[in-house]
Amino acid sequence: MPLPEEFLPEELEGVPARAKPKLIVALFRFGVVGAIGTAVNLLMLELFHGQLGWGFTRSSAIATEVAIIGNYLGNELWTFHHRRLSLRRLGQFNVTMLIGAAVQVASATLFKEFMPYLLAQTLGIAIGSGLNFVFNFGWTWRR
Repeated sequence: MPLPEEFLPEELEGVPARAKPKLIVALFRFGVVGAIGTAVNLLMLELFHGQLGWGFTRSSAIATEVAIIGNYLGNELWTFHHRRLSLRRLGQFNVTMLIGAAVQVASATLFKEFMPYLLAQTLGIAIGSGLNFVFNFGWTWRR
C-alpha cells in the first residue's frame, strides 16, 4: 500500500501551510536550524567516534543522517512554514542534504588529517551548507 503524499502530525491537524518566507528570513531560519543540526551532528560524532571508537567516516555519515532528519523537521515546520510533513519533501530534502553530506564527509575526512576531527567536521559542515540552502530553497520548498 503506497504511503500518502502528505501526513499531518496530530498536533498540527487543521493548521494550514503558510506562504514561503522571503529569502533573507528563510536564510536566517535555515541557518538557525542548521546550527542546531550542527550541534546534533557533532554530539553524535563524539558519541560514535570519540566514545564508542567507531571509524571516523562511518561515524561522520551516521551523525550527518541523524542531523538531516532533525533539520528536515525544523525547516518544514519553522523555516518554510509548511506545517505539514511531506514524504516527498523529506525525500527531496534528504537527497539534497546527502549530496551536501557527501561533500561534507569527504571534506571532513580530508581535513581531519591536518586538524582535530571535530574542527574538521565543522568545516565540512560549513562547506556543504551553502549548497544545501540553494537546492532546498529552489527545489524542496519551491512555492
